[in-house]
Amino acid sequence: MADTKEPDNTTNPEESVEISNKFDGTQVKNAVDDQVRKYFGSEKSDYVEGHVHTDIKLLLGYSSCLLAGGAFLFEYYTSFQEAKPILLCSVIIFWLLQGVLWSYSAFVEQNEIFVGYKNDPKTRERQGILTISSEMKRYSPTYIIQMKYQDQKLHKTTQTKLEKNVASWFTEDGVLATEIVDKDIQEQVASLLRQVHKD
Repeated sequence: MADTKEPDNTTNPEESVEISNKFDGTQVKNAVDDQVRKYFGSEKSDYVEGHVHTDIKLLLGYSSCLLAGGAFLFEYYTSFQEAKPILLCSVIIFWLLQGVLWSYSAFVEQNEIFVGYKNDPKTRERQGILTISSEMKRYSPTYIIQMKYQDQKLHKTTQTKLEKNVASWFTEDGVLATEIVDKDIQEQVASLLRQVHKD
């Protein structure tokens, strides 16, 4: 006998996102952040993700690792006493790079979770830049998402904010209702673009 169970309209079983503790704000925020990125990386979105923040952080991270590796090799092929000045400089530079990385994340990237570029499908000319930031304060069930769109043709910038209780996005079992999140994001982006064309 065929299974007549109705499909779940709020979650996709193949791509379900489940968290172990729905009362852990960090887990909740990370799950929603990932879903927002996934939405804009899907065919539902017209935006091409920018990777400037990731590239810069990777560059700083790899530079620190190469520096540490180089200092280790120098000490390995010489002696500890001979390598002392090099090791000291390496340690100082390593922590300076870590400080730059921390500062970049805290003051430049801040709460940004997505930066995307909208291009003309025919000419590939850039039409706009969408920047999305998210925030979820400690002990608060409210997820705040801020969107900023910079129209490159009209030279206008618009912003919008969505505040949502995360309980409306998660089931009792801690499964993220991805279709509901996608729908809310889609509506928010549409509202943002409508503002651009207002006089």
